[in-house]
Amino acid sequence: MDFRTPILYAHIAAGVVSLITMVIAYTTKKGPKIHAKVGRIYGYGMVGVGLTAVILFFMGASTFLLLIAFFSTYLVLVGWRFASNKKGAVTGIDTALMQFGFLGGIALLAFGAYIFTAGTPPFGMSKSFGIAPIVFGVISIALATQQYILNRDGTSARGKKRISLHITYMGAGTISTVTAFTITIFDHSVFTWLGATAIGTPLLIWNQMGVSKGKIASSVTKDEEE
Repeated sequence: MDFRTPILYAHIAAGVVSLITMVIAYTTKKGPKIHAKVGRIYGYGMVGVGLTAVILFFMGASTFLLLIAFFSTYLVLVGWRFASNKKGAVTGIDTALMQFGFLGGIALLAFGAYIFTAGTPPFGMSKSFGIAPIVFGVISIALATQQYILNRDGTSARGKKRISLHITYMGAGTISTVTAFTITIFDHSVFTWLGATAIGTPLLIWNQMGVSKGKIASSVTKDEEE
């Protein structure tokens, strides 16, 4: 067995752990107990996905998988940061994550442009699939810009705004993770590229509305807003 095989297995295992804990975190009550503990495992799993994706890239895996893994990991790490940053402090961690989002978004835009302009698009894709990494690239840059605007006065969000942003980034990371999973299992198609986005976005908006109305995570936000 070559060295690539155990890394691939570790990548798959981290992805499976992330998918399972993602479902549990979504379906449990938002708060410091089960949801927070499961969410932490999800975060560790996504870090594992990102790190193993880097190793697999240097061992010959596709650029596409590397970029999607980076994008997913970035979103989850920022969402995790909003979950834990109850005091609204802005540190070097926030700056590094913002820069990571900008660089990842630019890379995704470049990859999409390459698909459109290449004589023979990579991985058996048609030129029309170039729109997918461009969409993800725009989202990444938009979210990193949001981070910059939010943090430029030296403070970060608290209360309902913090939880809403936590849901935004974790939800977007989840959508990206499911996208990568479906593409890996079912290959490239319009559904595998954009299906998770079409299904997950309404759920994401519904959760954000719940936070705004005090129906979701009210016990978490109440203390911060008093």
